[in-house]
Amino acid sequence: MSSRRVATELNSLLDKAIVVRLINNKIYYGTLSSYELSPFILTLTNAKDNDNNTYYKVILNGNSITEILVKSSPIFDPKEFADLVTKELNLRAGDAKVYEEAGVVVILDRIKVSENGVEGSGPLAQRIYDLYNDYINKKKKGS
Repeated sequence: MSSRRVATELNSLLDKAIVVRLINNKIYYGTLSSYELSPFILTLTNAKDNDNNTYYKVILNGNSITEILVKSSPIFDPKEFADLVTKELNLRAGDAKVYEEAGVVVILDRIKVSENGVEGSGPLAQRIYDLYNDYINKKKKGS
């Protein structure tokens, strides 16, 4: 169960800026592009180390990692957005399905919402798109 939680946490960090500290005190700043749990491996793209060297891609052995740090929290919270959509559109609880590992909300089995935006068409998709934009703008302003 704990490895599933770790996978969920790492999934939420994909394509995000992170800081990785190694046991030899070397530090890498970069974008998490992939990972493997067994054996534990991380791949960073557009990385920079604490000596100011830049790398297109760095693959790190998990045995040498002491810390993974995240500087900013994700803006899109799928569970929070599903609750907002359910309330605003007077939907039943099961009409907005949350897939936390993927960071996705699927509304009425046809409209997909993620950090990347709204996928779907029609008047309902447009309404959800408007809610999504309001939600993201409020999150960016910190309210």
